[in-house]
Amino acid sequence: MIKALSLTCCIASAVLASMPAQAEPDVACDYGSQEAWDKISLMYVGPWQIKHHAGYVISGPMTIPHPESGDVETMQIEMSADGGLVGTHPQAQQPVVFTWADEPPWSFEAHAADDGVPAPMLSSSDVELLMGCGVENLARLIGRTQATIDGVTVDMTLRLMVVGPDQMYGIFHTSAVVKGIPVKSWRAVTLTR
Repeated sequence: MIKALSLTCCIASAVLASMPAQAEPDVACDYGSQEAWDKISLMYVGPWQIKHHAGYVISGPMTIPHPESGDVETMQIEMSADGGLVGTHPQAQQPVVFTWADEPPWSFEAHAADDGVPAPMLSSSDVELLMGCGVENLARLIGRTQATIDGVTVDMTLRLMVVGPDQMYGIFHTSAVVKGIPVKSWRAVTLTR
């Protein structure tokens, strides 16, 4: 319990450290439309440090804690010919293609409960509190890719909220079927530069 609380404080501190103290909503709250995002998306091209925080793996009926990765990796984000963002990683088999999240507001805690895992350390409600606006007012991106590991295809989805010019926060979700057993994972991620 103390470790979980400590990790929550660390993640919240990382998000707060990159934001000026304000009584009004953060400027990132103005990026929540496709038109606003199109005007600023080029700012997000370049190298990003990605940190995988603790999460969970669900294998059949079992839920297993997935510890934080101690490594900080680099993802290069580039602009594609059609104006979208594409992320590349040295260990990825295919690029991560990002699309605008034209979806209802995310509720990481509700989505985690639907999958049978505890809520992430920093929920979407926490992000709303920190930012001063609803997550639907933030730019939200969905990155998708696949990898084949030992003959098993793993679908990977990265749901990111842009919380500032130098920080994104979200959930990295994987799913696969291994020997007939569905396997999913959930991990909080932060991207910074």
